This record gives sequence, structure tokens and C-alpha cells, in this order.
Amino acid sequence: MRVYDLQDYTWQHPAPLDAYTHESYVEMAAQAVRDHALETARLGQGVYSVSDYYGTAPIAYYSGDALVGTPSGKLARLRPDQGTAEDSVYRQALQTLNRGEYTRASSLFQAFGQRYPRSRVAPAALYYQAFALYRAGATDELKSALDVLRTQQERYPEAAADPDAAALRTRLYAALAARGDAQAAQALRAATAGGSSCDKEDVEVRAEALNALAQLNPPEARATLKKVLARRDECSATLRRRAVYIIGRNGTDEAAADLLDVAKNDPDAGVRGDAISMIGRSGGTATVKTLEQLFAESTDERTRQAVLSALRSNSGPDAKRALRAIIERADVTERMRSEAISQFGSGWVAAREATSGSSGRRDMPDDDDVNFLKNLYGKTDSRAIKSAIISAVARASTSANDQWVLNIAKNREEDMSLRRDALSRIRTSALSVDELGKLFDALSERELRSAVVNQLASRDDAAAVDKLIEIAKSGTDPQLRRAAISALARKNDPRTTKLLLDLVEKP
Repeated sequence: MRVYDLQDYTWQHPAPLDAYTHESYVEMAAQAVRDHALETARLGQGVYSVSDYYGTAPIAYYSGDALVGTPSGKLARLRPDQGTAEDSVYRQALQTLNRGEYTRASSLFQAFGQRYPRSRVAPAALYYQAFALYRAGATDELKSALDVLRTQQERYPEAAADPDAAALRTRLYAALAARGDAQAAQALRAATAGGSSCDKEDVEVRAEALNALAQLNPPEARATLKKVLARRDECSATLRRRAVYIIGRNGTDEAAADLLDVAKNDPDAGVRGDAISMIGRSGGTATVKTLEQLFAESTDERTRQAVLSALRSNSGPDAKRALRAIIERADVTERMRSEAISQFGSGWVAAREATSGSSGRRDMPDDDDVNFLKNLYGKTDSRAIKSAIISAVARASTSANDQWVLNIAKNREEDMSLRRDALSRIRTSALSVDELGKLFDALSERELRSAVVNQLASRDDAAAVDKLIEIAKSGTDPQLRRAAISALARKNDPRTTKLLLDLVEKP
């Protein structure tokens, strides 16, 4: 049975730097998993879902939206003392809940509360007991869950005021009201009287329904997708992100127009970023012109960052030209120009890796592109832009580029922070241990020498141990000598013991 999960997707599709929020990326990755699941289901094959992947860790140890319906406030932060019997019982209950054994999980949380009534996690145990009963879903269990929340409110008023408990209570009212419970319907109206409820669990279910509709009946889904994208409320952002992904798969001119409208007008930065990312997946000059237009018209940094990432993903000559033009624009902020440089160089892979059969998706470094950045380095006075150039050129790690970066580290006329940046960017394999030793001797600044000591510490060569011993024995800077001794202590070399004895017993 093929197991295709979120880990597979994120391994095969690394997230572009600053392209969009982490939540948006996870949403897009999860959507790809859902698409695969539906297709495999049609073929009669078994498949694990995204929730199965998330289920590999205890449900309460996630926060935010990683698992819809679980607490993200104070209740989520309550923990027993690790390694105690109390912790073991609590974890067993959480793992049972996470496996979907809801009735048993409810009993385990109830037993935990009875066994450890004074525990600091007792309020959370009551919440999870109610949550397990809610997930079990029978009418009697829903009513029992409300009773458990009332018990929590009586015993732990502060915990009962947590938004997660209130949200679960509202969800229980809604489930009972849908089954004709008039009292629950009245309580639901009272609970939502202050405005519309934003139930993330419900939104997630609706997003799943939207995806299934798009798979099963595309023509009918088209009108629904348009309605979803026309919404502007905060609660529908998850739905709109899903709609963006579904529309982006179509690849039609109409879909491109819809994505452009979202990229320009949606109030949520994450939704706009997703739309821009989907636009960037289409190749060609027209796509690049659209992205340039978005960058020029927007004043929002997150939108502009998404455009830069989309241009980088496009990777064609037109996209490179667009990125170079943005990098050279004096009217663009240093931060955006630095980000453009980062995106410009982020697709490069070392020529020696590419020629040795690397399967990476990144491009070979182009000499003209690298020289463009090197020339810009000499023209700009901006430390931020120079630092971004050092990082980008170091990624294009050929021998000539390694030497260029090394020369910056050696140049005493350069700003110390830039020299440090350059030294930290040099690939470990670019310098032999002998060259590192000579570099240490040629430098006089403690900060830079310390960086060389760190590089020596990461080498397994006997020559690296020799140089560290030399620094520890005859160096004149006590801080560097201590750093060398610390590095030696992590190496399994008998000469280290002798050195330490000599230093300790020195008359």
C-alpha cells in the first residue's frame, strides 16, 4: 500500500523562502495530499490522510491550526511533570484520543481526573474528556460532554473561561440543535448573539467538501468557487485558500484572471500570496509581466515577497530579467532588493554537484548572473544588500566564487560584519584544513579567528586536531585558547588528554 502524506509532499516540494505564510504552505501541501487521496480512492487503493500524518504525535502537543478543534490557548500549555506517573497516564489518554478511540479516551480522561483531582492539568483533562465525547458523536454523548464542561466551569472557573472551552461548548450546542434540540438551539443563539461564530473545524469540513465538489462536478463547482472567492470575512480565509488552489490547477485564461483578481484584492495576505504562487506556476512572458505588474502596483511587503518568490520559481530568462530589474531599482527598499537578491540566487546549485548527477531541482549558476551580483557589490554602499550578495554568490559555489567570498573575509578594509558573513558562508569543503590553518594565522581579529576555530572543530582530519592543539598550547588570546580546548574535548583523540594534562600540570 502506497503511503502518501504531508511529509512526502514537503520533502519533494521545499517551501519557497518567504513566499507565503507557513499556514498557507501547509494548506497547499495538505491539499496536494487530499488530491492524491481522492485519486487513489477511485483506484481502490488504500491511502493515509493528512490527519493520519499529524496523528503521529500526541494531539495536545500541537498548537494553532495544526489540528482543528484542539486547544491552542492556556489549556494547550498545561503539562504534567515529564517522566512522572501522572505524565504517563495523561499521555496514554492523549494517544488514545489521537487514534480515534473516543469512548475509551473519554473514560481515560475521566479516570485521570478522579486519580489526580489536584493536578494542574485536571482542567485540560476535563476539556479532552468532553472533546472525546463530542467526537464520539451520539446524542447522549453530546449531552454528557456539556455536563463535563459544566463540571469544569464549577471546579475551575478560570480554565472554563478559556476560548477553547467556549468554542467546544458552542460546537456541542450546534450539533444538538441540528438534531432538533430546542434548548440547545436557544443556547446556541445566545452564544453567538455577539456576532457570527468562526468555527475552524466547521470551516475545515466545508473546505474538504469544496475540494470534493471540484473533483466530482467541476462545472457546478466553478460557480461555487467564484462565490467563495468573493467573500471577504476572516473566517472564510481557509475556504478561499482552498478555492485558490483548486482554480490554480485549471490552467485556463479564466482561472488566471480569477487568480489575478484575488492577488490584487483579497484582504488576507496569505490568500493573496497563495494566488501569486499559483500564478507563478505558469511559464511564459505573459506570466512574468503579470507578476511585474503586481510588484509595481503593490505597497504591501508580503505581496511583494510572494511575487519575488513566484519569479524565482518561474526560473525562465524573463523571470531572471525581472528580478535583476527589481534588484537595480533605487526606488525599492533595501529589504525588498535584498530579498530579490536572495530569490535570484536561491535556485543555484554548485556546479560540481550538478555535474556529479545531483537530482536537485535548482538551476546551474550562470556566470553572467553571478558577475552581475559581484559588480553590484562594488557599486552599493548598503550593508544589507552586500550581505545578500555574499550569501547568493556563496550558493553558486564554484571555486572562483568560493575564492571571491574568501577574499572578502580576508579584506581588512571591509566592514567586520561583512567579513564575518563571508567567512560563515564559505563551504566546509571549499578549504582544506591546511588552508584553514593558514587563514587563522593570517587573520588578527578574534571574531574571525573564532569562526575558523569552529570550522576546524567540524573537521575529522588529524590535521585539524593538530591545529587546535597548537592554538590551545601557544595561542596568545585566552578566549580562543578556551574555544580550541572546548573543540578538542569533543573529539575522540588521545592527544587531547595529553594536552589537557600538560596544561593542568604546567608548573
